[in-house]
Amino acid sequence: MEIKFNRVHTAVDLTISSIVLAAGIGLYFIHSGLGAVIAVCGLLMLIFYKGGYRREGDRTLLKKEGLDISRKCREQLTGYLAGLGAGLDIDKSNSGGTIRVEIYYEASGATAYVQVFDFADYLYRPATEMVELKGKRAETLLKSFGLRCG
Repeated sequence: MEIKFNRVHTAVDLTISSIVLAAGIGLYFIHSGLGAVIAVCGLLMLIFYKGGYRREGDRTLLKKEGLDISRKCREQLTGYLAGLGAGLDIDKSNSGGTIRVEIYYEASGATAYVQVFDFADYLYRPATEMVELKGKRAETLLKSFGLRCG
């Protein structure tokens, strides 16, 4: 089964958009042209500015990170995602080429979704399917990439 994600509003997105919209409305009474432009920008932000992700069929709010790491970590990372390794040692340098890792994760670190891409012919091609990690395995992966959790 394919795992799909939808972009959603977060509380921070709604707060920032509302503040810009309110500032535009307030500024309209001082300078109508500038206030109208800023209010329209706030309205557009309210519609389009979405910084969170949700898996289809799930209500958990996720963050997304895309990282380029050294190609020499590919075997170890794909093995870990397949359940064959206990730990990870990630090299974030670009020595020997790069691979792309996209991670959708819960702020607490309890759940992570990971996919690895190979870079060839100026395109990123999926090397693995989207893999769901939970509990300690998700925390280990997030800590090895230096992403905050918990």
